[in-house]
Amino acid sequence: MLKKSKGLKSRLIELTKFEIKDLEGPSSEKVKRIIPKVFNTVRKAISTYKKEIKDLPEGVQSAPQEFWDEIMVQAKKLGIDLIGFAPIDEDFMFENDHVGGIDVLYENAIVLGMEMDYEAIDTAPEPPAGIESLNIYAELGEATNKLTAFIRSKGYRAIGCHPLGGPILYPAMAVKAGLGKIGRQGLLITKKFGPRQRLSVISVNISPLPEVVQEPVDIEQYCKKCKRCLNLCPVSAIYDEPIVKENGVVTRIDGEKCIEYFYKTMGCSVCIKECPFHKIGYKAQFYARL
Repeated sequence: MLKKSKGLKSRLIELTKFEIKDLEGPSSEKVKRIIPKVFNTVRKAISTYKKEIKDLPEGVQSAPQEFWDEIMVQAKKLGIDLIGFAPIDEDFMFENDHVGGIDVLYENAIVLGMEMDYEAIDTAPEPPAGIESLNIYAELGEATNKLTAFIRSKGYRAIGCHPLGGPILYPAMAVKAGLGKIGRQGLLITKKFGPRQRLSVISVNISPLPEVVQEPVDIEQYCKKCKRCLNLCPVSAIYDEPIVKENGVVTRIDGEKCIEYFYKTMGCSVCIKECPFHKIGYKAQFYARL
């Protein structure tokens, strides 16, 4: 019933390391509003988790289809753009959740996604892109907390996992949920937004999950040929060939190279900006190959 990590390592993202001291004018004011909201939504998620695990359930709950329909409607009302469902995979769980301190999850997951603004991301690596990245951490964090509370108000057990950090590999879980595929730069590529979304998860003590038909996404052959993200990464952090670990987890990014520039630019996002699935969309790329 409860899922635990099999030892996957994670990297700590520290908000205090983002270089915001040189920002001026509207950008500075916006960041001053966003960062407290990120911290507040993280604290709320931590508080809810601590309450949740004080008295763990003895059995798995079941829910009617009407409940899942209500969840999808509520998610849309909260501004969530993508939703999928998948069993929790312990191979994708991190040994340490540096942000929320979550060390156990229920057996199933609701995977959530929220779009980042196209025009803001198109300025990467300039401040508007980084600010938008932080903004979606805040907005999706708040929406995840509210949807978690909604689920619990219906009598079901749930653990909300904040988009900043978290206890599990969100892109891998999104693939399991049928939302998209992983691109060369290690990000989820969806038909609707390309790589331009942030992700979170709500783990639920409910089985079975609803059967939701997702549109198939086919990007593997395109990403093999394209290499724009690899060639245009400012710090050459994207591997030409991904590293496949014994447990099947795939590493596509050199985290040591990526993280410092990520802090310096408040989120970089160059590999999102330069991805053709962001620039002209999935359909245009797909039909260009025919």
